[in-house]
Amino acid sequence: MTVRALGKELRAELSPFESEIILMTVLGFSRTDLIICADEEVEDDALTRIKDIKERRKTGEPLQYLLREWSFLGRVYEVGEGVLIPRDDTEVVVSEALSLIPKDQRMNILDLCSGSGIIAVTLKKERPLCRLTAVEKSEEAYAYLLKNTQRNDADIDCILSDLSDCAEKFSDGSLDLIVSNPPYIKTSDLPTLQREVLFEPMMALDGGESGYEFYEKIVSLYPKKLRKGGHLAFEIGEGQSGYISSLLTNAGFEDIRVSDDIQGIPRAIIAKKI
Repeated sequence: MTVRALGKELRAELSPFESEIILMTVLGFSRTDLIICADEEVEDDALTRIKDIKERRKTGEPLQYLLREWSFLGRVYEVGEGVLIPRDDTEVVVSEALSLIPKDQRMNILDLCSGSGIIAVTLKKERPLCRLTAVEKSEEAYAYLLKNTQRNDADIDCILSDLSDCAEKFSDGSLDLIVSNPPYIKTSDLPTLQREVLFEPMMALDGGESGYEFYEKIVSLYPKKLRKGGHLAFEIGEGQSGYISSLLTNAGFEDIRVSDDIQGIPRAIIAKKI
């Protein structure tokens, strides 16, 4: 079967975007290659894999898991069952975090609930003078964190631990910036999520009864770890900005600001320690 014919078959059952991404990833092609090589025959192994991906995708299995990798801000990360899939939403908190780090300054940065490592890796690669530490509780996700730091040649200290248990590893006043995209979905809302999301690890999604469990833990344990003038940056869920702002205010933070994603939904909150 030619690349052209295979593409047509995929588009009959999947979206044009997904069809193109599958072909490019499995065949190692660029968009230009898809045009130039349209009449080339697809090798049997690749053809078998692509058709398997197509059938599994039709059952709702996430495309990112099927391809075993996904890009975030221009870098490619390994993903699979047991780790949260990188999402464009996270670009907001990463952008805000980068705005707090001068390119010529060495800073000590902590990424809590690191997952696949997209936040820690991006910050390290964009601000190589900084020291990055990434904490992840899940052994499955931690394995991807290690793979992705290696794949992207990012020198990051990785810690396998619950964020509550490892707080004592950091001296008071030793951190310049703490960033986190913690689980923030209410437990009661988990069954209502899209079919694809339900393939992802509940540990990375479940924010407890209120959805605020991890924000409350971090704000109770980690402010003293920040230096005066240091910052805390969270990714947040829809409708959560008011409560989290109050939580930060009560914990002694100031200059609290909220940033929206491209859909106008509050997606990141940044605060400065007094």
